[in-house]
Amino acid sequence: MKDKLLHIIRTKPIFLFLLPPFFVLHGFSENYDFIPAKDALLLTGVYLGASIVFSLLGRMLFRSFIKANLAAFFIMAFHFFFGSIHDSLRKIFPGSFITKYSFILPAVAVLFIILLIVLKKRKSPLFKLTYYLNILLAVLLLTDSFLLTGKIINRKKASYTIPEGLVNCNNCPKPDIYFILADEYAGNKELKDLFQFDDSVFLDQLGKLNFHTIPESQSNYNYTPFSVASMLNMNYLDLKGKERAKPDLTYSYEAIQDNKLLQFLRSHGYKFYNYSVFDFEGQPARTRETFLPVKTRLITAQTFLSRFDKEIRFNLVSRWKSKKNLKIVTYANKLNNENIYSLTWKLAEQKTPFPKFVYAHLMMPHYPYYFDRNGKEQAFETLLEGNQSNKEAYIEYLQYSNKKLIELVEHILRSSASPPIIVLAGDHGFRHFKEQVESKYYFLNLVSVHLPLKNYSSFSDSLTGVNLFRAILNDQFDQRLSFLKDSTSYLKD
Repeated sequence: MKDKLLHIIRTKPIFLFLLPPFFVLHGFSENYDFIPAKDALLLTGVYLGASIVFSLLGRMLFRSFIKANLAAFFIMAFHFFFGSIHDSLRKIFPGSFITKYSFILPAVAVLFIILLIVLKKRKSPLFKLTYYLNILLAVLLLTDSFLLTGKIINRKKASYTIPEGLVNCNNCPKPDIYFILADEYAGNKELKDLFQFDDSVFLDQLGKLNFHTIPESQSNYNYTPFSVASMLNMNYLDLKGKERAKPDLTYSYEAIQDNKLLQFLRSHGYKFYNYSVFDFEGQPARTRETFLPVKTRLITAQTFLSRFDKEIRFNLVSRWKSKKNLKIVTYANKLNNENIYSLTWKLAEQKTPFPKFVYAHLMMPHYPYYFDRNGKEQAFETLLEGNQSNKEAYIEYLQYSNKKLIELVEHILRSSASPPIIVLAGDHGFRHFKEQVESKYYFLNLVSVHLPLKNYSSFSDSLTGVNLFRAILNDQFDQRLSFLKDSTSYLKD
């Protein structure tokens, strides 16, 4: 048996079929407890299927499975590790022509052709290279398997116990809580200063509904995952750098998935409804999915096809005027908004035996700016990439968003058996400036709160996201949370 196994390792090109499991397992282990195992298995199956197809095509050319699998291995490795290599080139040679796709893609094509020619002319069976690649992939797989096993053994089980620093309040009233996040909704100071628009009509409407608006509220971060993670955990994030990139991006997703606010509310009998763009334990994001589950993007983000889709495909689609493909991309947020809005509206009408915590994340007035103030759809061409900085269109869509938000909160208040808590907030300010502006404007956001007891004495005029739910828990759930010093962190793209 041992001799047979050694013979297989030395002579059979199994490295091609070890590469996809290694790549997925490595990404799954890095993002453990965030990507479901079934999604990782599906992704592995897709990659194995692609490997088999390339192997069979290579077999038609070489009449040798070793040579065929080497060619297929080159293709799959290029796909898997393209992003990491490309990022390294950008850091070593910033701005250089060798980092441009117009150089990289032809260069890789030439290398692949040379590889095919060399393999075609090679007479020896390439057993040494086969043996090396088989051993290398086997060792890598075993290493990641051991690391993953350790994470499984030490896995923190979902617990609805009260988080450290918070106390039990079973005798407190437990009103329904609606956290409505209007993505990229700038605060009125920013709107006045940079857009010459006064949002007072909307804020007055909220005031008549007993909302209290923070005059100069700020987010703590200028990107959504980081801002939301800090709000829900009522704390600053322990970031490694100053960029919106892994591992900090993964960390922010994990902080959202298992956050202190949700732990506290669940420990007090609240049922959670996730109508957001983020995954929570047992409740995936309410977004439109592709063939592969959204959660696997943490594994696939650095692959060639993912980078191609993000950095090249949209430009090619725009250049080729493929309106069908453009519409799929362009109207995705619109469909998600309609779905989330409808779900929140219907849930408000439902009477449940337990208190509700609803997180509704609307990509509005976030770009694309689909409607004008009167609800008329904007021309398709104005929604395409490059129009994010259109301030007039942003203000038009913001006014449309105001009407929808007022209708939604009025419906929630009208449908609730007892006065609910409603938090209406932007995750950061407007970001798409053509001109240079003070950094504070990236953080000035809308925050307006409706509390059943109407006690807003804890809400300072410049309160930031980390203190938002601290103030609410103190006032509504008899907590004694101290307020953190308000500050902001600008993250680079």
